[in-house]
This record gives sequence, structure tokens and C-alpha cells, in this order.
Amino acid sequence: MNESLIRKTNLFGAWCGVVYCVMLLVGWWVVGGFYPLHQPSAGAAEIGAFFRGDTVGIRIGMVMIMWGAAVFIPFTAAMADCVSRVEGRSGPLTKMTMLAGFGNSILTFYPPMYWIAAAFRSGERSDELLYLLNDIAWLQFIGGLSLIMPMLVTVAVAALNDKSAQPVFPRWAAFVSILAFVLFLPDQLLFFFKTGPFAWNGLFAFWIPLSAFCGWFLVIFYLIRRAMLRESSTGHGRQSRS
Repeated sequence: MNESLIRKTNLFGAWCGVVYCVMLLVGWWVVGGFYPLHQPSAGAAEIGAFFRGDTVGIRIGMVMIMWGAAVFIPFTAAMADCVSRVEGRSGPLTKMTMLAGFGNSILTFYPPMYWIAAAFRSGERSDELLYLLNDIAWLQFIGGLSLIMPMLVTVAVAALNDKSAQPVFPRWAAFVSILAFVLFLPDQLLFFFKTGPFAWNGLFAFWIPLSAFCGWFLVIFYLIRRAMLRESSTGHGRQSRS
């Protein structure tokens, strides 16, 4: 087993978590022009006018997000490898990490496709159809956090059960993941509200979950990077577990 290569790959994967967040926000807000956020109470004419505006910028931004979905895959692989160290093999927690990461990649990839479809023929489609495509994309993109939440669970379980002297995920990482899990939950109320703090542009359905989402990625990046650099400096790889 080439431990040096594994450490370098995991370090690369950790950085991919940060790059993923940057590509997501830059592609969506800066290039795609989705900031300020669409209000779910907005009318079809307002949404139609948006997609008939900077159609090139929207498409470039959405392509950036779709590539961000690919960047998420190395991050998932690094996380899964670190979880497997606690299990001692590729066990249920490792598989759950990989499946949740794949689910989040799909969730990241497909909503931009709806926004691209809306912008692609915006001059030929009615406001009502653009309105529908926009609703579908927003509800999936913001409301689909449930797919990534199993990753929070695997980190929490791994951190609470790792008895090694220098765990990748220390015990406090479990409580960070549990807190993020709890802060994600109000996001699911966006399916029931078009205005207020629980709408898809509201405090509890968007801003707090987004802050928890990005904050959790930064914590995981820091922990994996720290562990890989520590192993590189000591020359020790993963520990075998019975």
C-alpha cells in the first residue's frame, strides 16, 4: 500500500471540499447572477425577465456548479478513507459516506441543469414554463440537504468511536456535525412557505443552513489536512485495527 500516495490524495480531496463551496457560491451568485436571491413569492413575469437577461452568465455560472459536483467526488473519497480508518475496513459507515457524497454530487449537478434549460430557450418559452423550471431547481437545490446529512452522521459516529491516540476526527468533531445536522433541519420547511424566515430565501431555511453547510466543510477540511500533514511529518500511515 502506497501510504504516501494515499496521504497526498486525501490532502487533495480535503482541499476539494473548499473548492466545491467556492465554485458553488461563485458560480451561483457572482457569475450566474442569482444574488439577490429569487423570492419564492415572485411572479412568473419577474422570473421570466431574469432568465431573459444575462443568459450567457447564467449558463456559465451553472456549468461552474456542475463542475463543482465533480470536485465533490475527491472530497467524498477522502472523507470515506478517513472514516474507514475507524472501522478498520470499508464497512457500513464508509459505504454510507460514499453514497451520501454521491447523492450530494447528483443534487449539486441536476438543479443547474434546470436553470440552464430555462436560460437556453428563454426567448421561446412562456413565463409560466420558466417559472416552473425555476421552482423545480430551487426546491431541489436548497431543499435537498437531506442527501448530505448522512455524512454528518458518519463523522459523528466515527469521532465518538475512534480510540486511537491521534484520530482524524476528534471527539469535538462529533458535536460540530450534530450541531450542523440540527441547523439543517429547518431547511425542510421551505416546501411549505413562500414568505418569511422559512421560505427558501429566509433566515432559517437558507442563511443558517448555508452557514452551517460551509462551516462544516471548513472543519472537515482542517481536520483531514491536519491529519495528513501530521502523518507526512512523522512518516506514519494508517493504523491497523482489529
